Amino acid sequence: MKLTAENYGTYLNQVYSAWLGKIIGIRLGAPIEGWSYSQILEKYPEITDYVCDYGIFAADDDSNGPLFFIRALLDKNDITREDIGNTFLNYIQEYSGFFWWGGVGVSTEHTAYENLKNGIKAPLSGSIETNGVATAEQIGGQIFSDCWGYVAGYDPYLAVDLARKAASVTHDGNGLEGAAFVAAAIVYAYTVKDIHEVIERALSHLNRDMEYYRVCRDIIRFHHENPDDWHKCLQYIFENYGYDKYPGTCHIIPNSALMIMAMCYGEGDFSKTMCMLVQSGWDTDCTAGNVGSIMGALVGIEGIDPRWIIPINDVLNASSCVGCLNIQTVSQSAVMFAKLAMKLQGLKASDYRHFSLPYATEGFFSDGQVTVNNDQLSSDGTKLYKYSYYLGDDVYDARYDPVYSPTVYPGDVIRFTVDGRARIFVEDCDGKIYYGQEGSKDMEFTVPTGVNLTVHKYGLIYQDGITVTDYRIIPSACLENDFTGYVYDTYGPRYRGDDLVNIRGYVPHSGHWQLDEKGLRGKCDDHGFITTGSLDMLVRELDTEFEIMKGVFSVVFDSQGYMHYSALEISDDAVSLIRKDDTVSVIERKANRHEKGVNELSIRFEDNGIICHLNDREFSFDNPAGRHRGIAGFIVKHGDAVIKNLKIRA
Repeated sequence: MKLTAENYGTYLNQVYSAWLGKIIGIRLGAPIEGWSYSQILEKYPEITDYVCDYGIFAADDDSNGPLFFIRALLDKNDITREDIGNTFLNYIQEYSGFFWWGGVGVSTEHTAYENLKNGIKAPLSGSIETNGVATAEQIGGQIFSDCWGYVAGYDPYLAVDLARKAASVTHDGNGLEGAAFVAAAIVYAYTVKDIHEVIERALSHLNRDMEYYRVCRDIIRFHHENPDDWHKCLQYIFENYGYDKYPGTCHIIPNSALMIMAMCYGEGDFSKTMCMLVQSGWDTDCTAGNVGSIMGALVGIEGIDPRWIIPINDVLNASSCVGCLNIQTVSQSAVMFAKLAMKLQGLKASDYRHFSLPYATEGFFSDGQVTVNNDQLSSDGTKLYKYSYYLGDDVYDARYDPVYSPTVYPGDVIRFTVDGRARIFVEDCDGKIYYGQEGSKDMEFTVPTGVNLTVHKYGLIYQDGITVTDYRIIPSACLENDFTGYVYDTYGPRYRGDDLVNIRGYVPHSGHWQLDEKGLRGKCDDHGFITTGSLDMLVRELDTEFEIMKGVFSVVFDSQGYMHYSALEISDDAVSLIRKDDTVSVIERKANRHEKGVNELSIRFEDNGIICHLNDREFSFDNPAGRHRGIAGFIVKHGDAVIKNLKIRA
């Protein structure tokens, strides 16, 4: 079967079901991650539903990986291992969030990150040769690989090729086999509706000499000989493939044995398979995430009980260094996967209509009941709202250190198409509410501007229920931050034992950033990087006041992450236009003697160039990148600087 324009709608629904299955598995397994079977049995004798009411689930490494590694395909189809490694560096905060930072030689991803940072390219960054067998064969090789099954169309060979490339950035050996198995199984599950045949076909892509293949075969054999009692198989796994048999904190082989067991004994039933798997223990969010993805593709949305779907409310949070991308939805990201699949086939996807996927509330909440039918979102309450930015009390916990930049800014235009009468409203992070005029059908509201105004929520208020058929945000940011009166947000305790505290709306990639009486202070022995804004934020004017105590200071703009940005760099003797696309280039350098004390910088972006005023001096630069959209922020290199304020105008 081949992906075409005619079957794209079907394919989108299949990808959505698979991705939703993964999100369900993560949410189901997260509270008991790392527990043994006996520990789970004592606390939860029979798991039949979520064991924790998360509300808004914060973030998880199992969903972070697929969400961001896949973005290597945004700019080109024929990606290399090195491209995926650079994507890895583009979206990951240094030593915070995204995945487990357990130390070099302990955490596989941490180890690979250090290798990439120090110039060791993929696949050496994740190889056995570089890191040793134990590190290279932990479970991360397969837990991020679902996405390659989402973008491969109906081509398992493409899925396997992409999965092996991506996994080699961090893993090797059996880690690559697991990645290939998961990606292939998802592709086969779209069309093959027998789970045993799905497993067989996926295994045909593996190296038969590798332990991963042999263990899968052994569990299949055991099931064939003992088809009626999964507990016997579980005991067999403990005795032959338990954690005591393999090195490291989370080896791929024991957990993959549990995955094969659950799929064999689950008889193609989503709920039975998932509950059996998490009841068995060990790395429950990883195993349930991968199996949920395969099973979601197998059974489709109609085969997943609503009790698993409704609590998610289509909300998907992440913990990358691009804060606006940390607030997403399951449906929004499924559309991205499916569109990339079309792109790989040389096809263009049809436009997506909001609310056209089942249960796709797009993260809207209500004081009443929210339902999705016939490409419409309906609420019988009096208030419908969506988060632009999360405060600490909004999310359940600080799992994987999620920090955010708003998705809506002062000056942006909010548009709704509704059936009924309503007002658009915006609520800021201080609880102040701004109302638009009452209206119906096509409505719009320009977000008010103000110093340090951060949009917390936006939506509609009404009296007798409402139906929404469309909405959109038109970027026209008018951002103004005075850092001398700025605030932190606290998100609660995190794994390392302290509270996650972050400067509101700003995401630090690296360096030490804090607020003091002078403003936003950045210190770094190497390279400190912090940003805010949205990827489509239009920037025509940017103004800031700053003081450099030591080192080099830069203002960042046109940024798509840590590996892709432009910057105006100010050193002791020059003002330079910098462009980074994986590597840094100096576009143009102008001599300048830096003045001590507070400096005023004004940047104006024109069609063919950049005009900069630094105090009373003017500098002009050509702008070959030609872009005026993206996140913005600051860099401190080998130094110490204070930023008093930042103003951005579209």
